[in-house]
Amino acid sequence: MLRAVQQWDYKTVVLTGGFMGRHKEELDRPAFERHLDELGRDGWELSWILLEQALQKEKDGHVLIFKRPLEPS
Repeated sequence: MLRAVQQWDYKTVVLTGGFMGRHKEELDRPAFERHLDELGRDGWELSWILLEQALQKEKDGHVLIFKRPLEPS
């Protein structure tokens, strides 16, 4: 009997200088944690972090990659 292979849905969040903060180098940690809590409630799980990425046509930053099981069609 063949077992179905788990498929995944992916989402990325980019952290840049001043992400959710007042100043360029600040991180508003409580606001960031609320954002992570919201992602978790929606079923997203942090899977990987890519540090200091140069992004095309966007501000450079750290890329957080989240995944959650894809619902069968």
